[in-house]
Amino acid sequence: DVGYSAEGRARSGMGVDSADFNEDGWMDLFVANIDEEIFSLYQNNRDQTFDDQAMTAGIGMATRWMSGWGLKFFDYDNDGNVDLFLANGFPDDLVEEFSSQVKYKEPPLLFQNTGGGFRNVSEQSGPVFAKSFSARGLAIGDFNNDGATDVLISVNDGAPVLLRNSIGTQNHWLGVKLVGTKSNPDAVGARIAYQAGDLKRNRMKVGGGSFLSSHDPRVVLGIGNRSKIDWVEVKWPQPSGAVERFTDLPLNRYITIVEGTGKWK
Repeated sequence: DVGYSAEGRARSGMGVDSADFNEDGWMDLFVANIDEEIFSLYQNNRDQTFDDQAMTAGIGMATRWMSGWGLKFFDYDNDGNVDLFLANGFPDDLVEEFSSQVKYKEPPLLFQNTGGGFRNVSEQSGPVFAKSFSARGLAIGDFNNDGATDVLISVNDGAPVLLRNSIGTQNHWLGVKLVGTKSNPDAVGARIAYQAGDLKRNRMKVGGGSFLSSHDPRVVLGIGNRSKIDWVEVKWPQPSGAVERFTDLPLNRYITIVEGTGKWK
């Protein structure tokens, strides 16, 4: 049950997102919680159950005293693995009067997916990670269209924080906007598979995630330093269920795929 910890304890549940972080073809979940509960990385067991892998994956203890709100899986460095960004802040601005461990304002956290777990790369990812905020919502989007997905954090009683991603452009990528015709217009629920040489990845187009936030509808497919995308395959959601495969694809730009046309533009 995704409402409980690995020890069977019920937890609060705050922000949530889903992605196939371990590339086994099944969607997993991440749930942020209140301080002392540790955040939850629920790995899909493929039998309608999930196991909390936050501790073994390298995320658990970093969130020990955090309270999480906005969060998102996305490939910030365009290496083909989905990473994880967390925006944090305790809900009560008087918490420091009765706790020495918990702070009202908390730093954001960035975890890089290494393919075998998650590594906390916050300290080396920019000065913003040394600052603390009463963060709430978190939205992702490529505001300057350079292929490196950026982050916007809403702050309680404060100005929003816009973080420009400066590392994603070091790798190659393809951005895809899906437009449904028989399926829903935003193609939520579509499965996108792609291959670039030895790299084969799957993504699902999700419709939300985080906390009270909406995201750039485009999906950025990272391929690392590989020089070509061999193919992209889209399985459109129901009621269509159609599958279309595309080749001769460009790199480092955005394309639009309209369901049923058999081509990109």
